Amino acid sequence: MTTTDLTKERVARNQATFREANEKIEATADKMQLPPKRPVPFICECAERACTELVRLTVEEYEDVRQHARRFFVVPGHAAPATAIGAAVVVAELPGYTLVDKIGVAGEVAEQLYDEL
Repeated sequence: MTTTDLTKERVARNQATFREANEKIEATADKMQLPPKRPVPFICECAERACTELVRLTVEEYEDVRQHARRFFVVPGHAAPATAIGAAVVVAELPGYTLVDKIGVAGEVAEQLYDEL
């Protein structure tokens, strides 16, 4: 595995860590039986390990993202590091967040970690 592949793998693992935390947020929102259209604050799933910015999604929007093993949501502008190294591509720019899909090695790692959730 090349150094670039290891970096792409690290990016995917960082984002998967945020995904795992967001799964817990979703479970809490479900327990609280929030109205379906009420936005819930989820943690930005960007590649930056120290990021603490929030993305507000409804539980329905969150579940739509989770239907894709390689898909993550990030604060606008936070996709740049992952796209710059070829670990992700922007899928959509939506109000308040950007959707990215992991590709190549990062995509493979994201799928593997998704299956482990």
